[in-house]
Amino acid sequence: MNPLNLLQKYILPEEIHFFKELLEQAEATRNTMDDLYRCFVEEKEKRCQAVLDDEHRACELKERNMNDLGRAFITPVDREAIFRAITHLDWIVISVKHLAMETRAYGLSNLQEYKQILLELRNCADFLCQGFSALEKKDLVRTAKKAEATRELAHRMTETYVQAMARVAEGDDIHLMFKHREVLSQIKSIAKRFHVAANTLQDITMKLG
Repeated sequence: MNPLNLLQKYILPEEIHFFKELLEQAEATRNTMDDLYRCFVEEKEKRCQAVLDDEHRACELKERNMNDLGRAFITPVDREAIFRAITHLDWIVISVKHLAMETRAYGLSNLQEYKQILLELRNCADFLCQGFSALEKKDLVRTAKKAEATRELAHRMTETYVQAMARVAEGDDIHLMFKHREVLSQIKSIAKRFHVAANTLQDITMKLG
């Protein structure tokens, strides 16, 4: 065996591409949001099952990334920043799973009336994924722009959420109002998760800049 290969195998620490791993996790998050939209807006039943399948895939990626972080000798930024990115991306997927489960439990077959807010969530996922893609390519300017775009959209969703809640409050069916209030609260929680994940991405960018 080449002496250099021996040195790399037995002495030098293994190089772990954390930004590539975070991108894979962000892509899984985007896929989850896409399936959620197609499930409850386009009413594609296969996509509803895919939301739950996506959660398993995302969990596998999260566990792999956590294990790699735990055994890494060197990281591109401090471990805490990478840890936060891993956990915040995971929380988005978990929150989506909770939304899907709640909606099914309440007997709501579609969320057509929330098409706009679900589309905004899907766009948040796309912006965030583009940010992690730029980070993997070490394009810090684009990373920062996509993080900011994610934050801005998540913030604007507050207005969409308030408008949706106002429409729910106009109804006469108390039980239906309760169901929709809970669903909207979960959607708001997902938006908040995107905002926090974008903050973490911005934090990593600042530390590298």
